[in-house]
Amino acid sequence: MKCISSLSLCFLLCLCAIQSVSSENAIVPPRGWNSYDAFSWIISEEEYLQNANILSEKLLSHGYEYAVVDFLWYRSLKGDRNSIGFDMIDEWGRMLPDPEKWPSSGGGRGFTDVANKVHNMSLKFGIHLMAGISTQAFNNNTPILDTTTGQPYTESGRVWNAKDIGIPSRACRWLNNSFMAINVTTGAGKAFLRSIYELYASWGVDFVKLDCVFGEDLDLGEITSVSEILNGLNNSIVFSLSPGVSATPEMAQMVSSLVNMYRVTKDDWDAWPAILSHFNVSRDFAASNLTGAQGLKGKSWPDLDMLPFGWLTDADAHEGPHRSTNLTQDEQRTQFPHIATLDSAKTDGIRSWIATGRNGEIYVAFFNLNDEKTTISANVVDLTIVQPGGRTLSVYEGTETWSGTLIRTNDTFSAEVAGHGSALFVLRSS
Repeated sequence: MKCISSLSLCFLLCLCAIQSVSSENAIVPPRGWNSYDAFSWIISEEEYLQNANILSEKLLSHGYEYAVVDFLWYRSLKGDRNSIGFDMIDEWGRMLPDPEKWPSSGGGRGFTDVANKVHNMSLKFGIHLMAGISTQAFNNNTPILDTTTGQPYTESGRVWNAKDIGIPSRACRWLNNSFMAINVTTGAGKAFLRSIYELYASWGVDFVKLDCVFGEDLDLGEITSVSEILNGLNNSIVFSLSPGVSATPEMAQMVSSLVNMYRVTKDDWDAWPAILSHFNVSRDFAASNLTGAQGLKGKSWPDLDMLPFGWLTDADAHEGPHRSTNLTQDEQRTQFPHIATLDSAKTDGIRSWIATGRNGEIYVAFFNLNDEKTTISANVVDLTIVQPGGRTLSVYEGTETWSGTLIRTNDTFSAEVAGHGSALFVLRSS
């Protein structure tokens, strides 16, 4: 089934349609496609590659380069999202793709063939991981691989197994039957994580979304350990944290230098109240001055979750895409530039934002969060806040993006903005 759907975007500040060509991680906010909003956890290899191909053909030139498989790619369709005993794991307790969903993974190849195909599309390959260790590996008490020797991890004269590092009392709250935290203060705990990430790096993974580890699930120990492991790999892997329920700027301060992205909202679905809530969240995190801060081998960015546009499934559904987004076109146009801009000033349901681009252009966004349409205006003099030295230039000309309306002014400019809608101006001085 062909269906490019929800765009997975940090895309918080960068409006430029470019790909990252720097050797640093996430020098601009990572952009791409994530399978979750369209396929939940049941996506197949064929469906994933179809969507990756569309991403490459239609959106890569605009900077969308990551094709990410979301959660439970290792779980058989005979189970459900919180089952025990339906996961594909190796003898070391590491997750492997379910061969029924991912037929090219057989013979110990994992995602190698899929990653190669994605790379041949000039895209980057990403996977979702749950923090800690699977309950299945814990119950099987699988040994822990010491990647330096190729043998079971040994310390203090004994072999360490899954039950030596798993912490059943710290099961993931929303997948409590499936995953639990591990003790990363032990050498065995660190060895287990190292064995995971070295395996996935060998497959050609470029992006990891680590879940049940941030916000109200914060596990700074595992985040730090994984960051240290990724920092030591030859491969450059973008490191993203999830979920963002109850995330705070104070938490962001703790993790910003360790990662490249961190979710600051709960799962974002196609409902207007979710968009509204993001304005306050983005205001608070923008004030923390962490947008584009130093991160793991590059930069780090707060993440407002993927855009629920296109052909979608439903939260926790056991089926693929079957409906179009519930957001109106105006609401989609409001969410898209808001995620791109992150910060905005507010007045009685009206929000505005201004910034400069790479080539001297000025971006101005108006947001109408009210139910009725209204006219929103700005003065040319207001643009001085982003001009070098605050200088005033006499005439600005440009385009309102959604309507294509051309403007030229030395005084004011305005737009009639629909309820729940937005206007986005791209201006240059002349």
